[in-house]
Amino acid sequence: MNSATMGTSTCGTVMLVLATILGPIVVVFLSVSFATDHWLKFEVDRKKYATDDITSHTKSKTDIALARIAHTRNRGIFRECYPTNDTEFLARAPNVVDSYCFNIQYDIPEKTNLDYSTDYIARIHLMRCHLAFFIVAIVVFLLAYIFGLVLCCWRQSKWAYIAGLCAYIAAFSTAAAIAFFHGAEYLERNKINDAGQIYFYNQWPGAIQRNTERYYGWSYALGWTGMVLAAFTATFYSLAGCYIGGERYEDREHLEKGRGRDYMDLSYPMALDGPHPEHYYGHPRGRTNARTLSV
Repeated sequence: MNSATMGTSTCGTVMLVLATILGPIVVVFLSVSFATDHWLKFEVDRKKYATDDITSHTKSKTDIALARIAHTRNRGIFRECYPTNDTEFLARAPNVVDSYCFNIQYDIPEKTNLDYSTDYIARIHLMRCHLAFFIVAIVVFLLAYIFGLVLCCWRQSKWAYIAGLCAYIAAFSTAAAIAFFHGAEYLERNKINDAGQIYFYNQWPGAIQRNTERYYGWSYALGWTGMVLAAFTATFYSLAGCYIGGERYEDREHLEKGRGRDYMDLSYPMALDGPHPEHYYGHPRGRTNARTLSV
């Protein structure tokens, strides 16, 4: 193996090692982001809220629908949770999970006397797409990591390209899931004006709107980080495939050159000296002996 082939092999190994190290990190980041309840955080300043509108503040202790938007909460893909201590309404609220959370509803409401807007239905579809694409991202990236392990056992460029393609699909699916999340959030905050839907921003009392701060949590940040690392992993797998393919091409070229030299050596005319050269046809002694016998 020449120096160029050794360099190509080393680069391919480095790319493969980097992708193999990043793989479990991406899986952990995407899984934690998917399972935790800190995509959005709504922080309500209860003291300022009480000063701003004491009537609404007092009502929020007994009215469960109002209380759900009048307290600090974290929202994830599956649940909305109220981690603070000032949550007396949870003891009376129905469908409470783990004593301080509510499940996010993905069901399209059945036909009732309420007329739901197209924005309301579109938000549910966007939330479903967010959930589905995130699941696809995790599953496909697991496949990419499995193909990467196969690449470690059988050093063939096709496995590297397959792993890279799967990792790129996972990164794209994660980005698409986050885009759907932002679409649902935009509709919830700016478009939905359905009467009786106090859960949405446009129906909030003014005092709650003024005293609530909304920002993205660490689960959201982990989702973006996992997407970026998945893209890096895909790039490393693809580069490893290029280097491994080049390594095999250089080895094949080197073997073909060696075979050509061997063929040249074997095809060059060589003198053959046997144990009794005088008996070969064309040898001077052979011709002399033939004449003697003829005489």
